[in-house]
Amino acid sequence: MAIYTWGFLFAISCFSCVFGIEDYCSQNTYNDSDTYMKFTKEATYEEFAVVGKIKGLHCCAKGYRSIEWLKDDKLYPWALEISSLILVPESANQTIYTQSLSEKDAGNYTCVLKNDTVIHSHTIHLRVFEKVPDDPKITYISRDTITAVGQSLRLFCEAFAGEVDLPDAHSEAYWKKISANNSIYDVPSYAQQLKIDREDGQTFGTYLMIDELSKEDFGTYVCTISKPGNTIERFVSVIEKVDEVEYLNPNPVPVVKMILIMSAVLFSGLALIVLYLNFGLKVQVRMKDAFSPLEENDGKDKDAMIVFAPQDSDVALGVLLPTLQDRFNYKCVSKELTTSVSMWYTQLKEEAQKCRRIIAVLSPTLLKENWECSQILEALRQLRSLGPQLICVSLKELPKNENEVKNAQGETLAALSRSLGVILWERKQDQRFWYSLRLRLPPKRNEALSEHQTSSDCLDNLV
Repeated sequence: MAIYTWGFLFAISCFSCVFGIEDYCSQNTYNDSDTYMKFTKEATYEEFAVVGKIKGLHCCAKGYRSIEWLKDDKLYPWALEISSLILVPESANQTIYTQSLSEKDAGNYTCVLKNDTVIHSHTIHLRVFEKVPDDPKITYISRDTITAVGQSLRLFCEAFAGEVDLPDAHSEAYWKKISANNSIYDVPSYAQQLKIDREDGQTFGTYLMIDELSKEDFGTYVCTISKPGNTIERFVSVIEKVDEVEYLNPNPVPVVKMILIMSAVLFSGLALIVLYLNFGLKVQVRMKDAFSPLEENDGKDKDAMIVFAPQDSDVALGVLLPTLQDRFNYKCVSKELTTSVSMWYTQLKEEAQKCRRIIAVLSPTLLKENWECSQILEALRQLRSLGPQLICVSLKELPKNENEVKNAQGETLAALSRSLGVILWERKQDQRFWYSLRLRLPPKRNEALSEHQTSSDCLDNLV
């Protein structure tokens, strides 16, 4: 009788775990009414688990017609020697899980969302430990955000710490705020902190939500993540967006004076445009090198890592790498990329943390000749997720599409390329290209090059 009772209780416990996993994507979703295909809550890039424990991976979304799952580019369903994770149909295929994780389950899991016109993909790197690690492992932390007074704020941090077997001890995460004099204090009472956990408390986190921001709410917040014997902190800045307001002078201006002023402004503007086109980039580079803070003592030993497809090695290794190292005194490394975009995060993550910049050489060969907006947008999103400031050098002009759709974060390729400042490789514009590239690299003191070293003649010899 005792055996049956134990079996019944175990079944009830397992059912409770699975129910919590299948219900994950319906909880704590974004509060919006958008109808286009997008993720409905924070999507993690890394997940962690211990051998023998229950584990679920989630791709919470809406507006899709189908979801496909891949592990290391192999389409679901998987043989047991590849992965023991299975779909949870009750979650509309947004979730895969296993009751007992094994080491072979580690790898890159990619969910592919599709509707009639758009395809989105998201890759999660799953690490499996034989025992619980000593320090908590971050699964998600909100990025720095720029917003305005009156808007809502939602910050989220989450970590994996495994099960805690000590009595009267537990893991937790909580938000606090940092004052101007660097002291830490509690967030105001109207700021809601919502604590969550999953998989029997192995992974836990907390949301910080403010319905309507005031001036006092801007600043730096710190998420403290603790488990018995170890505590880590992560910082997020909330920056105020200030709209410029134009004021009209109610006093009329005489017509003649207005014409003279407008003429002077017009000629001054034309002169400034001419000067900028000829010398603007050069001046910006010199000012940056002379006055911008040096990026030193940051634990990173390389200025830039150049990533590229093997077919583009003539540009990456024949021009970019030697020029940056020999002419401009930057410390660089290089790394060849595979054609599998979903593998880039795992392939580059460790080395990217040692570099201050990532210079990505974009070309059709890098994307299997699939030079389309959706593919390039996904490639840029994967590279941007690595952390260091991304610099993109495109060997071909990016495609343009008047009816370009947005990705899951509401971005278009045109908008993302503008924000990243994608640099087009043009042999006829060598000097402009190198100044544009140097403007995005870390500043260099007392290493200014003589003018003949950056002249077009010298650069022509390099290419």
